[in-house]
Amino acid sequence: MFTPSISVPQAIKEILFSNNLYLQALLAGIANYTALAEKIKPDVEKLTASDVNMGTIVVAIKRLVDNLRSKGGEDTISTSNDYLIEDVRMSLTGSVIDVDFNESKFDQFSFILDEIFEKATNHKYNLFQTDKQIRLLLDDVEEIRNTAVRASKKFDGKIRDGLSKITITIPSLLKSNDTRTYHRFISSVSDIIYNSRIELQDAFYTPNEIVLVLNDTDAARAYELLRAKIKMR
Repeated sequence: MFTPSISVPQAIKEILFSNNLYLQALLAGIANYTALAEKIKPDVEKLTASDVNMGTIVVAIKRLVDNLRSKGGEDTISTSNDYLIEDVRMSLTGSVIDVDFNESKFDQFSFILDEIFEKATNHKYNLFQTDKQIRLLLDDVEEIRNTAVRASKKFDGKIRDGLSKITITIPSLLKSNDTRTYHRFISSVSDIIYNSRIELQDAFYTPNEIVLVLNDTDAARAYELLRAKIKMR
C-alpha cells in the first residue's frame, strides 16, 4: 500500500489545486479559513500520514492564498498546468451516434453486434458494458446507422445523434506510478468542461482513456479548451 510522505503545505496545495471551487472562493475572499481547514483536515492527514493541528492547516491555507495573490491571483490558477500531465493523446470525432441497450439479454443480439462491428471495421467505435447495459458510440454513417436502428427497434434500444466525442488517451506509466496525479488529472478535465459551461452529454472512464460525449455544437470549443491545458504527444 502506498504511504504518503509529503508536508502539510504540499498536501494542502494538492487538495486545493484539485478543487477549483475552493480556490476561487479563497481568492474571492468569501471562504472561511477555519471552516475550510476543518473540511479538508481528513484529506490532509491522509496525505501526510499524520495527525495535523487545525491551526497549522489554517496558517498553511493563508500562506498559500497570500502567495497566489502575490503572483497574480486568479490568473495564476487559470493558467497553471500543475494539475495536468504531459504526453497525453487527444482526438475529436464528429458525427457520432450513441446506441443504448438496457436490461436486454445480451446473448440474443450478439449477432447484431457482430454485424455492427463488421460494418465498423474502418471506423472508430467504443463499447461500454455492465451487467444491465451496453452502450455503443459509433460513427454516424449510413450502413452502421441502419444496422443500429434495426437493433434498437428489436431490442428496445435508444439512439441519440448529433453528437461528437473527445477521446483522451492517458500514458500507462502515469497510471502505474503516480495514481494521485492520474486521479487529479481526471478531476481537472471535468472541471475544465464544467467551468466553461459546456453541457456534457456523457463521460466514460477506463484505465486507458477518458471518452467525453458532447453535442456537435459544443465539441470543437471543448476540444480547444482542453488542448490549451493538456501537453499532447
